[in-house]
Amino acid sequence: MKKIDINWTLYETLEKYPELEDVLYSLGFEGVKNPIMRNTHAKIMTLKKGIEFLKIDKKKMKEKLNALGFDINLED
Repeated sequence: MKKIDINWTLYETLEKYPELEDVLYSLGFEGVKNPIMRNTHAKIMTLKKGIEFLKIDKKKMKEKLNALGFDINLED
């Protein structure tokens, strides 16, 4: 499985795994589709902060990512 670190920024995550754009968007990270947000806000927003701020369901996120071959520890 490909590893994702919850402390990576959205920008780092998408630079490493651009195929996750649609998945992250569907989970509530709507700014990933906006080029301006992606090149500004996404460079400082970590996955962990985004999950908390957007109240993203951690179980749903883990299940979606696992189904695509990604592993993320959401308890950091």
